[in-house]
Amino acid sequence: MSDVRVRTADGGEIVGDLEVVDGATAGAVVCHPHPDFGGDRHDIVVDRLFHALAGAGVTVLRFDFGRGAGAGGGSEALDVVAGLDRVAGELPAGSPLWLVGYSFGADIALSVDDARVAGWAAVAPPFRFGAGSVPAAGDPRPVLLVAAAHDQFHPPDQLRAATSGWPAATVVEVPGADHFLAGATQRVADAVLAWLDERRQAERS
Repeated sequence: MSDVRVRTADGGEIVGDLEVVDGATAGAVVCHPHPDFGGDRHDIVVDRLFHALAGAGVTVLRFDFGRGAGAGGGSEALDVVAGLDRVAGELPAGSPLWLVGYSFGADIALSVDDARVAGWAAVAPPFRFGAGSVPAAGDPRPVLLVAAAHDQFHPPDQLRAATSGWPAATVVEVPGADHFLAGATQRVADAVLAWLDERRQAERS
């Protein structure tokens, strides 16, 4: 794992951790919870996802949002696109890139419409941040939504209802967990990896 600094299109900078996996044919960018509530790239859910993805052969970047949440002007989305640029530079041309996010980071990931993105894995999205979800507008790319059984903001039934019109959404429930997913980070990572493996198998068939 290496520390990286990446310039954004508007002249900002993000700082993150990059794990380049030898032979990787896919990449991912992992987005963290709201900075105003203590979220950063070392959050326990983000940390577990980061290491699990790398262990599964995915080149992965996690980063801290460069100008703070709510800076306006779509700065968080520009941070994510800069992250995609960095990961894409480590992979063969045309390799699939996945956006993965938790809480606020899930909302931001879902709002990024970049042609290189193969799909999104959104863990406990509150649907309160970002510029709106790309799949909600009818985008057919696949989406995994990981719902905590006792989520204080969007419990599973509400999440299913909110995404019922999305073209390719899968909802997986994590039993016994609330929005903060304490003690459930491995189950979250397992759900994301299983979903990605299904996508990989579908690509090969």
